[in-house]
Amino acid sequence: MKINQKLYAIAEGTEPVVKQTFDDRFIEIYFMDQFEGLVEEYVHSKGQFAVWTSADAVNYRLFIERGYYNEVKELYDQPVNKIWVEFWDRTDVLSKKFTRIFIYPMMLLAVVLCVLSFVLPRVFAWEQQTSNIFSYCIIGGLVLLFIVMMLCNSFTKKKITQENVKSRQLVIDIFGKENFDQLLDKQKNYMDEYFKNLYPEEPEEFNSEEAPEEAKTEEVEALEETTDTNEETVAEEVVEEKTEEAPVEKAASEEKEVEKETDDATLEK
Repeated sequence: MKINQKLYAIAEGTEPVVKQTFDDRFIEIYFMDQFEGLVEEYVHSKGQFAVWTSADAVNYRLFIERGYYNEVKELYDQPVNKIWVEFWDRTDVLSKKFTRIFIYPMMLLAVVLCVLSFVLPRVFAWEQQTSNIFSYCIIGGLVLLFIVMMLCNSFTKKKITQENVKSRQLVIDIFGKENFDQLLDKQKNYMDEYFKNLYPEEPEEFNSEEAPEEAKTEEVEALEETTDTNEETVAEEVVEEKTEEAPVEKAASEEKEVEKETDDATLEK
């Protein structure tokens, strides 16, 4: 299957890291960092650590992120890659069959219907009402063609998905289910760690209102570490006195002021 043909061409004249051959065909593996901008375009922007390319649907080039390849290179050994090349072959057959059997005939029919909608009313000099009815029929036919094309496209995608599942099972058979799952775990862990290092979490913003309170807490903790149990008790009592008894003291003070004002008023009388 012809895929990413422009990307395939940029490796011309560059020595591949690995070259695999089978059935008079080849797969060339390149690291993305051999070419300027590929890591940013595919890994950073699209999250693709491996990209398949082919210009002739026969030979393939695989561009892959260096660290990712070193981590899970077993997934890109020749037997595995051969399975995926054969999958691309079957996908190519299905796509061409869909285009040849459905797309081209339906596009041709749609063009014919559009031409007839303009020509027939003028050739036969139909009345306006008849012409309108014919136009509505043409529009209905075009809508029906569009629906049929959508259904055929959905069917083709379903067949391609089934082929993908079959190819995946062949890969699992090579490694065994347990080893294959371990490789997938390594793959996921590498990707997660890669993006974690690429986009580290930003430090929390400094909150100027909370900072004094945090500093006060640190001072209290330091004081508690350097004093004995009795001093801690005294400190707690002082804190409790400041926090709990302060309103009482304020009330007592207010009461004294009221009594003083009352006494002064009595004296004045």
